Amino acid sequence: MVNRNTRGRKLDEFAFFTDSSFKQKLSILAEKAEPEDWDYQYSDTGYGDIETLPSDNQDKQDKEFPILKNYLQYTFQRLDEENKVVYDTRDENKAEYACFNTGLISRTSAQPLIGLFHVNENYDRNPQSFKKWHLSGFFERTHISFTKIFREVPKVARYVNFEDVNDFANYVYNPDFEIEMPGDEYYEKHILAENLSRFPKDFQNIGERYMIAVFRDAIKELRELAGKSNRIALPQWRPKQRQLQILLPLNLESSQELSKASVAIPIQTQGNLYVVKTVLPIHKAYSNARLLSKFTNNWLQPTIFDNTNYGDDYDE
Repeated sequence: MVNRNTRGRKLDEFAFFTDSSFKQKLSILAEKAEPEDWDYQYSDTGYGDIETLPSDNQDKQDKEFPILKNYLQYTFQRLDEENKVVYDTRDENKAEYACFNTGLISRTSAQPLIGLFHVNENYDRNPQSFKKWHLSGFFERTHISFTKIFREVPKVARYVNFEDVNDFANYVYNPDFEIEMPGDEYYEKHILAENLSRFPKDFQNIGERYMIAVFRDAIKELRELAGKSNRIALPQWRPKQRQLQILLPLNLESSQELSKASVAIPIQTQGNLYVVKTVLPIHKAYSNARLLSKFTNNWLQPTIFDNTNYGDDYDE
């Protein structure tokens, strides 16, 4: 049962771990799970050229597994909201062990990978200053570290209510719904003024009225393309809002080359319409979408554009 009124705890709010120990555990998990790129790629252009920088630029690569870290943080939060974090007793306060289903699969055995916790040894001495739980690590479901404590595999996170038509339409694009065009005031105040840093620098440097015209024309063409094929539309989960939204690629140079999208446009149902909610950098949209599934799509990539000065908060 999902508690819609209570926000779950993120992984680092639930458990104690140092940055170095967590990075080590992330590295081990990345090796255990099915092969996947958990680091961002870097492009030296601002318009969707997703070729990764050469190896001599490795100092620019973020080796902290940012996509995997984001995935675990918010997957755990969702599980906590759904009461799917499992304890060895019914009462969390009396429990000595806890576990959760990462939603990832072992690359060698195709088994679910489980996150395990034990009580932080410092907690009993000073409960006010220390989190109760310490992250032990990630294990296959048949590993003795898991089976000696738990009998059943914890459930995976769910994000979609398939009985809710609107919820489903925010997961699978409905081409029968029109995409409503925002007015100029919305473009000026929200899309451009508040979120200009999310666009490529070349776009940021053109005049405001021209920006609005280019953006509006791109949205119009995208609306036509989306109506012809729903395969370009992908779902994302917005953790702060706890909402599903549809992502569409927006190429500010050529709407026909969606594989080189400049930004992602989240849309959401409002009655029998879709409305444009905001604009997101491609790499942030990828992280949000990865909470739902591992997508193989030629436009949604974990790419950071070098000549774009992103703002700090992408989840508004």
